[in-house]
This record gives sequence, structure tokens and C-alpha cells, in this order.
Amino acid sequence: AVVSTQSTGGKVNVNEVTMENLLDERKLLQKSVLESEERINRLGQENARLLSDLEKTRTTLNEIAQEHSHLLYLQEKKNNRKWEDDSEAENCKSCSKEFGVSLRRHHCRNCGGIFCDNCSKGRSATPSSKARVRVCGPCFLELNPR
Repeated sequence: AVVSTQSTGGKVNVNEVTMENLLDERKLLQKSVLESEERINRLGQENARLLSDLEKTRTTLNEIAQEHSHLLYLQEKKNNRKWEDDSEAENCKSCSKEFGVSLRRHHCRNCGGIFCDNCSKGRSATPSSKARVRVCGPCFLELNPR
């Protein structure tokens, strides 16, 4: 059944008006779908960028944690250093040569260990001295990284 109504331009078919309304609504929905798809694509790209940033941040955090752990180890190592007593050292801590009249004991001014002259030839500033003082080989490398 076709129902008609009176309009300023004459008779208008209700089905035609309904069809036009439906077509307009369809266009609006299609536009909305396209906008939503574009937004989904943008959000997907943003999500990928954020995931990449997160992974970089995690990597950096792990590097910082490793460095922190290493610094704590070095701090603990420095805190536990003590000046060795001459009477306790019969041999060089590095080369194990026996001390005697011709082989004298020398303290490393950084770690406090006792070494022969040959194993403590290095000179370096230390945390406790700005002047270059006698240090053992390992401490020289620690105090003078390349």
C-alpha cells in the first residue's frame, strides 16, 4: 500500500522519502565506519610505537640495574678493604714471591694489599689521595680504565 502526503511541491511518496532517509543514514554510517577504521589504524600505529618505546625503556632499565649492581659491588669491595699487616704477608699477593731482605714489601695505597716492588709499580690517584701513589696492577687498571 502506497500512502501519500501533501507537500508544497505536490504529492510525495512516503516510500521515496523513507528510501532517501535510509540512503542518507547509510552514507553517515559508511562515513562513521571509515572514520572508525582510520582511528583504529592510528591507534594500532600508536600502540606499536608505545610497545617499542616500552621495550627500549625495559632495556635501558635493565642496563641501569646492571650498572647499579656493579656499582654496589665496587662500593662493597672498597668498604671491605683494609690495610694488611706486614707480619701477615710472607709472599707477594700477585706473583707469590717470598719476601725477605732482598725483596721488600710494599702496600698498595688503594686496596691495602702487600706486593713486591715489581707488582706494585703503578702510580695513580686514588679516592683517598689526589697525588699519584703506589698501587698494585689490578688497582691501577681499576683506577685508570681505558
